[in-house]
Amino acid sequence: MDLNKFFYDLDELIGKGMSEKAIIFVQKSMEEAEKADDKKSLIAIYNEAGSLCRDFSKYEDAEKYYKKALFLISELGAEGSESHGTTLINYGTCLGNWGKYDEASEMFGKAVSVLSNLGMSNDYRMAALYNNLSWIAQEKGELEDSGEYLNKALFLLKAIPDSEGEQAASYTNLANLYWAQGLLEEAKVTLIKAINIYKDQTYLRSEGRYAAAISALANIYFSEGDYQKCAALCKEAMKEIENEFGQNDAWQVVSENLAEAELKMKEGTLKK
Repeated sequence: MDLNKFFYDLDELIGKGMSEKAIIFVQKSMEEAEKADDKKSLIAIYNEAGSLCRDFSKYEDAEKYYKKALFLISELGAEGSESHGTTLINYGTCLGNWGKYDEASEMFGKAVSVLSNLGMSNDYRMAALYNNLSWIAQEKGELEDSGEYLNKALFLLKAIPDSEGEQAASYTNLANLYWAQGLLEEAKVTLIKAINIYKDQTYLRSEGRYAAAISALANIYFSEGDYQKCAALCKEAMKEIENEFGQNDAWQVVSENLAEAELKMKEGTLKK
């Protein structure tokens, strides 16, 4: 199978917001590769299938695909390869979204080891991995560790050309850390940096990153009592998420936040 064509066609579908057609395309490609016993291609396809399931909050299905990919990697003697590292990162992200933080941390730790052994310590993927480790540490309440991982990520990114996407993700993560520490003004300034990057380069908005940034800013406006701005950002975030992934778990969370903001706005109107 021509993997370059596979990735090109898949990116085209996802870039146009055609998620359902992307799922059908991946399934068809998977069947073709399985029929041809093309194990190398299957590793890549299983990863993409897992990531699509993860984005639609179908974590059990995603896990099955990542485990299939890891099985083939072991069968081919490719443990410690770049493909192995990528699969570990994808699987770890799935586990983190699923709320399985200890397992996610373990998976990311293995990925750090693989990438380091491949001489990729200064690669953008290592920076992305540090971002993920920071996110998991924050979810576990380990704020000091979370900050250390973020600083490592930002240090790497400043030396990597064309890394605006990861820089924006790092700014969002740093803002969330500030938020957890009660530093609202620092969080707001940092989020605006991320959002400006996404507005300047709209192609970086995929995978829900832009939605995550504006959702976080909406939370800050809510805490400040600016419910109108909060509601506007929630609506924009919901639209972004639904266009990419449908009404998944993230969409539901933002929907609940919007309802709270609108209730506060209604209460404020009644008091006047």
